[in-house]
Amino acid sequence: MSAKQTVYHVTTSGERAAAAGVKWQVAGREGRRVLHEPHRTQQDAIDSARVRAKEHTPARVVVHARDGHIRTAYTYGDTPSASPAERGHGAEERGGMF
Repeated sequence: MSAKQTVYHVTTSGERAAAAGVKWQVAGREGRRVLHEPHRTQQDAIDSARVRAKEHTPARVVVHARDGHIRTAYTYGDTPSASPAERGHGAEERGGMF
């Protein structure tokens, strides 16, 4: 039986957080723990989400643009959506534009 995939979303923060200088966040769920991690830049949020995803495979990082649409996604570990050839690569990174 395969483990449930953890999904981390990199999204803009709410207006209150943005007023305090926090423009981006990593949101997700690690088991029962709900994650809302603030970051000042989108790149900082992406870097943090990718580190977390590598630690909690199988996982996926979904990066959203300011308007909410999905910019890109990264997949880590053995996931049901991976091709048979990719499944043999363990926790190596796969990802890119849709």
